[in-house]
Amino acid sequence: MVRTSEITALSIILIGFGVPAVCVYSSITYRFNYIVSGLLAFIALVIAGIIVVVGIAVGSEEIHLDSTRPAEKERMNLLRAHQRATLEEMDEINSTLKEIRDLLKATQE
Repeated sequence: MVRTSEITALSIILIGFGVPAVCVYSSITYRFNYIVSGLLAFIALVIAGIIVVVGIAVGSEEIHLDSTRPAEKERMNLLRAHQRATLEEMDEINSTLKEIRDLLKATQE
């Protein structure tokens, strides 16, 4: 089954690239009015941009921890614990570097 994000990406590609390409093709081949063609292409790009913004917002909410399997929950918890540990180490490194900076400033004066 196709996920929502794949359908969104396909619609963005079709609207963002397909409509302007058809507008340019029809302007060149069938002598369609280039102003109308440009306007339609611009509107298509704006609509594709709106779909991108909405798609990103919906796509970020696609992962629900309630509907995930226990193995995935455990993996997410392990990743969170790893992130917390990494951030704590970075805080320690930051405080050590601040102490070194202060010592270097004190020796310069």
